Amino acid sequence: MTIRHRLSKFMLWFSLCLAMLIPVFAHANPKAGAVAPTATFTSQHKSLSLTAYHGQKVMLWLFSTWCPSCQAGLGALAQEQQALAAGNVRLIVLENYRNGGYPGPSMQELLNQYARAVKGAPNWTIGNATRELAAVYNAKSYPDIYYLIGADGKIVTVGSAPSASMNEILTFARK
Repeated sequence: MTIRHRLSKFMLWFSLCLAMLIPVFAHANPKAGAVAPTATFTSQHKSLSLTAYHGQKVMLWLFSTWCPSCQAGLGALAQEQQALAAGNVRLIVLENYRNGGYPGPSMQELLNQYARAVKGAPNWTIGNATRELAAVYNAKSYPDIYYLIGADGKIVTVGSAPSASMNEILTFARK
């Protein structure tokens, strides 16, 4: 086998491997330090864009209503509402696209049970993730994932289970 033939086979193998890896990386969730990608979601039957919140500190949280740690996280965030509002944090709380593929209580039921105090709070936006937003921010279909996005539009932290990571969220609020 000639060197040219070996090189040609190697290049073919390398191209195939690269072609298989591109979809893996293309579906990775955004990382801390990256600029938060633009995406839309729905709230009160309106389509909203994340770009509308540029210049504000944002906690973008996608969760599934059937998820017990998500339910606990909703309660924990409601308990810290005063500190979050004082830190000028805009909470965008979205039910995962199609609720992560499983049935669960409605968002309204969860709010009534775990976060009644935040109904109508001006720094909370409750809604649903669109397919587009889910593809960008929850490509791996986690039941619970949040992004802390600075006023400069950069992702500061990617986390899950707000009830377990509340100190990090409150530190973000204080900055």
